[in-house]
Amino acid sequence: MSIGKEPGSLKTLREQIKIARDRMQQLWDEKGHTDTEVINASIELDDLINEYHRKTD
Repeated sequence: MSIGKEPGSLKTLREQIKIARDRMQQLWDEKGHTDTEVINASIELDDLINEYHRKTD
């Protein structure tokens, strides 16, 4: 499926993944990889990615 033809919910999910990834990277840079906030952001990102894969499989 090309990005231009994604249903709206998948497009929104891709945007949420990008935001979550950027947030996690910023926290990682500021606090290091073992900080609780970074770990929670990573879990949130994983959940979004898993949801995306469930919807596209």
